[in-house]
Amino acid sequence: MSTGIILGLGLITIVFCFYILLNIPYWLLLLNKRKNISFGLQNKYHKWVYTSDDILNKILKLFIYSLYGYGIYVFILEIWSKFFQSL
Repeated sequence: MSTGIILGLGLITIVFCFYILLNIPYWLLLLNKRKNISFGLQNKYHKWVYTSDDILNKILKLFIYSLYGYGIYVFILEIWSKFFQSL
C-alpha cells in the first residue's frame, strides 16, 4: 500500500472516531430529554447557555472539517492514480 492510501484510511478512521466521540454528549442529552429526566443545571441558567456554539467552536469545526476533507481528497487521488493511471 502506498503512503497516500494508508494516510487516507487513517484519516477516515479518525473522522469516524471523532464524530462518535464528539457526539456522545449530545446523544446523551437527547436521550435524557426523551426520558424527561431533569438535567440538574437547567434551573440555574438559561437554555442558551447549554446549547451555545460560539465563534471559536465554529472556527475549530471548520478547521477540522477542512483537514479531513483534504485527507479524503488525497486518499481519492491516490486510489485514482493507482487504479486508473494506466488507462
